[in-house]
Amino acid sequence: MGFSKTHKQLKYDFVFAVGVALLGVLIGYIAAMYISEVSPSVVNVLKTIVILYVLISIPLSLSLFKRRLAKISTYGAHEDKIRGYINISRIRILFIMIGLLCAIILFFVCKLNDMLYLIGIELIILVLCIPTHNRLEQEMAVFMPENNEIVE
Repeated sequence: MGFSKTHKQLKYDFVFAVGVALLGVLIGYIAAMYISEVSPSVVNVLKTIVILYVLISIPLSLSLFKRRLAKISTYGAHEDKIRGYINISRIRILFIMIGLLCAIILFFVCKLNDMLYLIGIELIILVLCIPTHNRLEQEMAVFMPENNEIVE
């Protein structure tokens, strides 16, 4: 798989993640219409879990990505390196999306304005993970061939 196909695949994955986030907004809104009241103790527990998840998952996913990127550079075949890069990029987006979806649903269902801050943080991190051409060149430079040319 060449660089342009990798870039295209990661863009599709990112657009899919944004679509899932929009679907989460719709599900949260619909669920809020049918759920009358949630007990305060449950709300506090859920709120704490989501806040801890977001605060732990963001640095964890980014550091996991960095470590796996270094490990991917030891793979033998270039195709294996690209496949590993795509997989770890998907995992990074998945960690971020889980926190975003939980915060969106809690915002609507439990009517917690605190979740807006978490939604904002998650969206900023998600925007920083947009697969641009330059970002892919920088991240894939770890395992590119010795002559540093982009393989198409």
